[in-house]
Amino acid sequence: MNLAQAFARNAFFKGLGEIFIRLLSFAFIVLVARTLGGHDFGVLNFAYSFALLFVVVIDFGLNPLLIRDAAREPERLPHIFYNFLIVKIGLALLFGVAVLVGLSIVTPEPAMRRAAYWLTAFVLLNSFTEFCNTVFHARQQMQFEAAVMIFQKIALLAFGLLALGLGWGLFGVAGAYVAAGGCGLAVALGILIRGGFIKGNWKPDIGFLKYIWRQALPLTLTTLFVNLYFRIDMIILAKLRPAEELGWYGAAHKCVEVLIVVPAVLVAAAFPGFSKLFREDRRKLARASLKILRILLLLGLPLAGGTVILARPLMVLIFGPAYTASGYALAWLSVALCFVFLNYPLSYLLISGERQKVNALVSGLAVLVSVGANLFLIPKFGYLGAAVAAVLTEAFLLAAYFIAVSRCLFPLPLFIHLVRVIVATGIMLVPVWFMRNLHPIFAITAGVSVYAAAVWLVKAIQSEDIDILRRIMKIPRSKNRGF
Repeated sequence: MNLAQAFARNAFFKGLGEIFIRLLSFAFIVLVARTLGGHDFGVLNFAYSFALLFVVVIDFGLNPLLIRDAAREPERLPHIFYNFLIVKIGLALLFGVAVLVGLSIVTPEPAMRRAAYWLTAFVLLNSFTEFCNTVFHARQQMQFEAAVMIFQKIALLAFGLLALGLGWGLFGVAGAYVAAGGCGLAVALGILIRGGFIKGNWKPDIGFLKYIWRQALPLTLTTLFVNLYFRIDMIILAKLRPAEELGWYGAAHKCVEVLIVVPAVLVAAAFPGFSKLFREDRRKLARASLKILRILLLLGLPLAGGTVILARPLMVLIFGPAYTASGYALAWLSVALCFVFLNYPLSYLLISGERQKVNALVSGLAVLVSVGANLFLIPKFGYLGAAVAAVLTEAFLLAAYFIAVSRCLFPLPLFIHLVRVIVATGIMLVPVWFMRNLHPIFAITAGVSVYAAAVWLVKAIQSEDIDILRRIMKIPRSKNRGF
């Protein structure tokens, strides 16, 4: 199986899993938001965001490092996995302590504190589940990763419906997260053991543990910084504004998290191949990465532009009239989403190219931008200030990542393609704007049709881009040429 075939297979199963996962998660979130109301939904968002702030302590950059090393040396997978697991278990204890210390500093209201305990337990269980899934990822057997996460989300939906049906409210939902997290971990461990993925000789290796520390520390800093600039807005909002605003902002944020599945799938599928190509053929890596960036730009810009125009009717349609105010936040966050589409692959290119320290530096600077922007804008503009701060942070990241990849790895000539995509998107937005007061489905249908024609007219898509997308949509059976 060549690189393109492996990428298509990975993207297919990763995409299939992510689509189901995101749809199930989003359906659950919409149900919870409509049932709990703005205040309790805001409390739930705070609890989850707060727990995720400390996930870096337990993840410690281990997952991408394990994928990279196991993809390069698959014969050493048991040795790699169990030594990583030793580190993971130790970090789990530190994670619990860090959350307790954090709660003592932030001192949220009692309901927020109690919810944070429940969601911390879920984040802990989910972290170990994702750690197990990295083995499937490294072995390019993503159908198992998809199966585990789909099962977990189905369990969450089932337990959540039970809790809401019994009238258990906010803490019933929080308990559903913990129960689903335990189910997901049990299934992941069962597949790992029964499938023989980690069967083999191994022993604790002090030298290798030191290697993990040296390699993971920059990735840990990157993860810490990403969590800070991605979640700090929720924490600042919780301290400075009413919980209802946190609920409005959280609803818009969940919509963006669903759309992030697009770059997440493509980059996750390409990452093992990128790691190999960095060692084997850097010119080929440059060509492959440029194609991924072109595809993401082709998908991200019209998605963001259309969402900006239709933000308010979409939020009313999905979450109900109580979340009309969320439309303004979604419009701003959609602009940030366009930058996220490109930041994803650029960040992972630096990791594939063993430039973890540069990645950490860029992410650290982004934290300063995010915290400064949120502290300045939230007191004046509330949840809309948080949304604008997200745009400023992601724009800074795009500029910094682009410069870092160009200087540390290879240049990325995207300008000509960018102009063509902007022209095609501009053409698409005309009918969307004039149909914005109709039901969103009419504007979306017209926009997609016009954009497809505009892309062909301005030649914004190349035959090789279509070939890659076709491979993602359907795994090829015949022999294909590589990237």
